[in-house]
Amino acid sequence: MSVFSKIFNAFKSIRLNDKNKVVGQQLDYLLISSMYAEQQSAYLNSYETGLSKSTIKTILEDYWSVFDKETAIAILLDLQERNQDQYINVVYSAFENKENYVAILKSDLPNEEEIFQEYLQIYRSLNNVIPELLEQNVIKNFAQIKKIKDSAWNYGRGSFLSRCCYEAGYLSETEMKEYLRNSYVGIKNYCLTWEEYTISYIFGRALWGGSNNSGMIQIADDLLHNAKSPLKDKKYL
Repeated sequence: MSVFSKIFNAFKSIRLNDKNKVVGQQLDYLLISSMYAEQQSAYLNSYETGLSKSTIKTILEDYWSVFDKETAIAILLDLQERNQDQYINVVYSAFENKENYVAILKSDLPNEEEIFQEYLQIYRSLNNVIPELLEQNVIKNFAQIKKIKDSAWNYGRGSFLSRCCYEAGYLSETEMKEYLRNSYVGIKNYCLTWEEYTISYIFGRALWGGSNNSGMIQIADDLLHNAKSPLKDKKYL
C-alpha cells in the first residue's frame, strides 16, 4: 500500500477493532498512539494494530531500524526522553526576539559549535513552520507551541511503535501497557486537551518532517470530529 493510499484510507474511515477493543482509562492511554495509527490505517481502539506482519516488519526495520528487543527499548525510551530537552526553550526565546536571536542562542546554549548549529537549525525551521501553521489555522499564536511543544510527536510515535514492538514480540503485553501509560502521564505535562495533542503532533511533524502537512491536519480533524472516532466525545486528556 502506498503512502498516499494509507492517507486516503485514513481520511475515508476510522478503523476500529470490534472484537478486542480497549475501554476506559486504558483506552485513553492507547489513544496517545492515534495520530500515528491513523497514518498507518491501524486500529485505534485495540492493542492489536490490525496491520499485516510484513507491514509491521517494514515499520520497525525500514522506518525505525528496530531489529530486536534491545534496539526497540532504546528507541522507545529515546522518544520519551526527547521531551526533556533543556535547551528548546532557548530557541523559543530566540524566535520571539528575532533581532537578538544570535546573542540569545550563544549566551544561553553551551559553548560548543556543534550544539549551537543544531539549535540554530531548529530556530530556522521555526521561521518556516510557525507562519505556515498560522496560515493553516492549526494554531492561533506561538504561545500555544511554547506550552505543548512537539511532545505529541514524540510520545505519539513512541506509543504506536510500542504496539508494533508488542506484535513483533519485542515487548511483552505488560511492557507495552506500561509504556502507553507512561506516555499518557508524560504528555499531560504539556497537553491539556486532545485537540492540543493533535496540534502538538502536527507541529512536530512540520518541524522535523518539513512542510506539506495538509494530510496530518485532515487526520487530526477526522480524529476529533468523525462520529466513529474514539476521540469524538473526549475533550480533556
